[in-house]
Amino acid sequence: MPSDEIQGRTALLLIDIQNGFVNETLWGLSRSNPSFEKNAALILDTYRSLISSTGSATSSPHKIIHIAHASLFDDSPLHPKSPGYSFQSFAAPKPDELVISKGVNSAFIGTNLEEVLRSHFQNGNGKLFIIGLSTDHCVSTTTRMAGNLWVADARNEKGERGEHGEVILVQDATAAWKKTEDGFDAELVHKVHVESLREFASILNTENTENVVGLWKSWL
Repeated sequence: MPSDEIQGRTALLLIDIQNGFVNETLWGLSRSNPSFEKNAALILDTYRSLISSTGSATSSPHKIIHIAHASLFDDSPLHPKSPGYSFQSFAAPKPDELVISKGVNSAFIGTNLEEVLRSHFQNGNGKLFIIGLSTDHCVSTTTRMAGNLWVADARNEKGERGEHGEVILVQDATAAWKKTEDGFDAELVHKVHVESLREFASILNTENTENVVGLWKSWL
């Protein structure tokens, strides 16, 4: 992909795509968006191609950041000592890609993510793409905070908000689970939470390679 087709600085944030979420005993069989893995892998592969066409991981205006949930509970499949803490194979970070661990729903709490993004965007406006798990928990919380913190917006020397950037949620590269206690279907949970995030982010789809490539050309 020619670099002159891609303008500005962007980042791809992959949230909690870990093996612990494959635990059917804990999460159940009813999950939204059966195409989650395919779409997330496609976006990651396309983004890696974008980075390689615009420099190295350190010099490119595009950045990949993996978030891992490090549960504080010893019996959690997402505890750092559990095999479930590791990333799913299709989303495993490369050695030159940044990994940030968090202990709560928001990837901004107790981490340096905000600092990393502002530094990458060079205090200018950028575009932050968000994918991962789960739509109604860590994806939702992180998306809301990204919007509230204006992490993709430019800042002047006084720290005042300048030109607006964009937080973008790729809705079919996220997934949610059924709420068994109240019987809310997984797809309903997914759709309601995506709709509620429209006030904090732009919402995009990606269904195939052509759409993903078009996404970069249209939005970056």
